[in-house]
Amino acid sequence: MRRRRYLLVSVASVAAVLGAWQVCADTGVVQQRLTSSPWDVVQSARYLIDTGQLASAIGASAVLFAVALGIAVAIGGIAGVAIGWWRLLGAIFEPFIAMLYAMPLIALLPVILVWFGITFQAQVVMVVLISVFPVLVNVITGTRNVDAELIRLARSFRASDTEIMRTVVLPSLIPYFVTGVRLAIGGALVGVVVSEYFMGENGIGGLIVKAGDILDTGQVFVGITILAVVSVLLTTLLRVAERRLTRWRA
Repeated sequence: MRRRRYLLVSVASVAAVLGAWQVCADTGVVQQRLTSSPWDVVQSARYLIDTGQLASAIGASAVLFAVALGIAVAIGGIAGVAIGWWRLLGAIFEPFIAMLYAMPLIALLPVILVWFGITFQAQVVMVVLISVFPVLVNVITGTRNVDAELIRLARSFRASDTEIMRTVVLPSLIPYFVTGVRLAIGGALVGVVVSEYFMGENGIGGLIVKAGDILDTGQVFVGITILAVVSVLLTTLLRVAERRLTRWRA
C-alpha cells in the first residue's frame, strides 16, 4: 500500500512539472523557442516517428549501448574478481585503476580518435572506458569483503579455490555487482551520447546535436526524454533482479 502511495506521489510530481512547463510556455513566461513545451515535444516525437528518424536513431544507439555495456560488464566482473582475490594483481593494477577512475575520461577522446578514427570501434572504446570502472571497483570491493569466516569454513572442508569462488565468493558479490552495473548503465548512456556527439551523426546523440544546430528544442527534448526513460527502466529492472537474486540471504 505504501509503495503504491509513493508511486502515485512520483507520478503526480512529474505531471505537475509537465503541467507547469506547458503553462509557462503558453503564457510566455519562458521563451517557447528556447525551452519548447511538452506538447511540442510530443509533436516532434510524432514527426520523428513518421519520418523514421527516431527508429533509426534508437536502433543505432541501442546497438552501441548493448555492445559496449556488455563488454564493460564482462571486463569489470572478471577483472574485478581476479584483482580482488589475488593481492599481487591488485598491487600491480590498482594504481592505474585509481588514476583512470579519477580522471575525466573525455580527455582521452583525441587519442581514441587517432588510434581508431571516426568509427564504431572508437565509439565502443569510449563507452567501455566510461562504464567499466563502476563495475570493476565494486566487484573488487565485494571480493575483498567476503566473510572470512565462510572462507575458512570452506577451507576446513578442503574446498578448492574454484569451489570457494563458486559457492562463497560469487554469491556474496551479487549486491556489489548489481550496484556496479546500475552505475555503469548511467555511464554507458553518457558515453553513448558523448561518442555520438563527436564521432558520428547517428544515434540519439547525433539526433540531439543536429536538432540543437537548428534550435529545434522539441527534438532535443525527445532525445533527452528517451535517455531518461531508458535509464529509469533499466535501473528498475536491475533492482527487481537484485531482489530476486539475493533472496537466499533472507
